[in-house]
Amino acid sequence: MDTYELVRRSVLVEEMSKREASRQYGVNRRTVTKMAENPVPPGYRLKEPRKKPKMEGFEAKIDELLKWDENEPRKQFRTAFNIFETLRDKHGYEGGYTQVRIYVAERKARQREAFVPLAHLPGEAQADFLEAVAEIGGVRMKVHTFLMVLPLSGVWFMRVYPRENSESFVDGNAAAFRFLGGAPTRIVYDNPAYAVKRGIGPMKGRTREPVLAFSELRSAFLFEAAYAAPAKGNEKGSVERAVGTLRRSLMVPVPQVESFEELNDKILAKATAFKEKSESFAQDAQVFLPLVDYEPCELVSRKADKTSFVRFDTNSYSVPTRFAYRSLLVRGTPFEVRILSAKEQIAVHKRCFGKGRFITELSHYLDLLEKKPRAARTALAVIQAGLPEAFELFRRYVEDGTGVGDLRFVGVLTLAVEYGSERVADALRLAMATGVQEAADVRLLTIRQAEALPATVCMDWKLPSGQRSPTVERPPLSEYTDLLLKEAI
Repeated sequence: MDTYELVRRSVLVEEMSKREASRQYGVNRRTVTKMAENPVPPGYRLKEPRKKPKMEGFEAKIDELLKWDENEPRKQFRTAFNIFETLRDKHGYEGGYTQVRIYVAERKARQREAFVPLAHLPGEAQADFLEAVAEIGGVRMKVHTFLMVLPLSGVWFMRVYPRENSESFVDGNAAAFRFLGGAPTRIVYDNPAYAVKRGIGPMKGRTREPVLAFSELRSAFLFEAAYAAPAKGNEKGSVERAVGTLRRSLMVPVPQVESFEELNDKILAKATAFKEKSESFAQDAQVFLPLVDYEPCELVSRKADKTSFVRFDTNSYSVPTRFAYRSLLVRGTPFEVRILSAKEQIAVHKRCFGKGRFITELSHYLDLLEKKPRAARTALAVIQAGLPEAFELFRRYVEDGTGVGDLRFVGVLTLAVEYGSERVADALRLAMATGVQEAADVRLLTIRQAEALPATVCMDWKLPSGQRSPTVERPPLSEYTDLLLKEAI
């Protein structure tokens, strides 16, 4: 039996004296007293901290060095050994490294933040953007992915965009709401400039003023927006953890797709499968806010210039020439730019994410080219249309120096908009081979090719045995003459 237990039993149960127990078990009487007073061994206890004579006066210097680190990058903080070397080499410290290491560890432990365990409530969400690399249409590029996570059920939604801006932010939220079947009651965000207005200096407190686009989104769906404190990723830990997990599972290896739509469809299929398997998603869905008919966008007023361009987000987009010099509305979404005049949509362009680019549509300039046909050779809209080589060959074929040939070429451009450039190119090759120059004749060739009857299948056919083909007896023409005379009478 353990000596500790034997001593306690002898003294407390068998009423042996402490002197006798000390003699019998060979234990000091003071130790016997401690054994009797403590159910278990209390361990070694110091009545007062050990003295560290060689550390006297250096604790304040260590505190000073650690305080300087507060303004430095976290990955470049001083280590205990760095501090030991500084004290030894510059301040005459003669003690050992161990004492410095223990003091630094205790000092840093007191500075570390403690956290309160939290429970996830139904219907609440967290959102963030993450960056990844994808190959879209053969071009390797950095893409920006909007991610929303429901902490309670773990259900997530992800959508990839070319840029991280206000349009993609509000569009990602609205798309997530449609995917979930309702809007979460409360969503925690970071503090990006495209969502909240930034002042001068670091952000303080929890009050934020949203930008117009985000304010409209909140007004439409009526959810509560909460904002994490700067550099406090733990306040939206669910989405922060999901960022790494989903990037590794969905974007590794680097996806190779033809368009953003294809990539988003693949991600949506996986998100839908996960949502359908989630057993606790129903708890979230019960408290969701209802969906509303709302399509987010950035709506701005712009004036078309003399070349029928409207500027939006550092790029210029064409409109029909009849709208030159007029004030128009530009409706920008993450992937499209729609231009309206008095609620009438007059142009739709695929959004360009370059800088200082000019995006044209050939049909917008045809009416003006009919008045200025000589401009067709170097017109930006014609060059950007990507027409087949047959169009340039035909332009040279009909060019006569008088402008008549240029007008014929403009007529052919009109056919390209109406029938498609490939069909018209086939007609142009036939026109040049047969000496046709007029646009009207090229139109007939285009229509004739489109309406050509398919070749029929020919095969030998014989009458069944024992039968002969029918014969048709033709009446004499005199009978027709008699019929006409009777009709006249």
